[in-house]
Amino acid sequence: MDESAREAPNTPLMNAYREYSVPPAMSGSSKFITGAIAIASITIGSVYFSQCKAQHLIPYYLIISGISSLVIIFLTSLPCRDGGDPPQTSPAILALQGIVTLFHLVFFITGNVWIYSIYAPEYTNTTSEIYCHKGLYLYAFWITTLVYILLGITLLAGCCLLCTYCVCRAGTLRGVPG
Repeated sequence: MDESAREAPNTPLMNAYREYSVPPAMSGSSKFITGAIAIASITIGSVYFSQCKAQHLIPYYLIISGISSLVIIFLTSLPCRDGGDPPQTSPAILALQGIVTLFHLVFFITGNVWIYSIYAPEYTNTTSEIYCHKGLYLYAFWITTLVYILLGITLLAGCCLLCTYCVCRAGTLRGVPG
């Protein structure tokens, strides 16, 4: 088999994927913010571990999702230089990243059910069956809601970029400089 047969297909999408890179400052700052939120989640889940009778699994959700976020950060930060340009990540690390990310996604959906199913628990009467510590619940609620807000903003920005690209591309095809 010759070299060209073993190479990845040369399509526009694959070329864009190969050429895409996140600026180091953006990558580092997003990992720092995500790490800080993960550590805060672990801390809040641990401090208020048994203070949510309405849904005793919310502290578990915060702790486990915080840990899995830190594992994802660690796996994406591993030294992956093999001398090639751009640096290549080993298939084993990529598979592990995929498994942990899938677990994180499934656990996120499960946490949504736990959090939103008891919306507006009792914050003051600690003997109530629907009691949940206010700080614990509101942190879990707003961190989860923040993910949806950021997802919505990302999708909106992506749609705007796609529309802009389509308009510019259509203008270029018609001979109008874009």
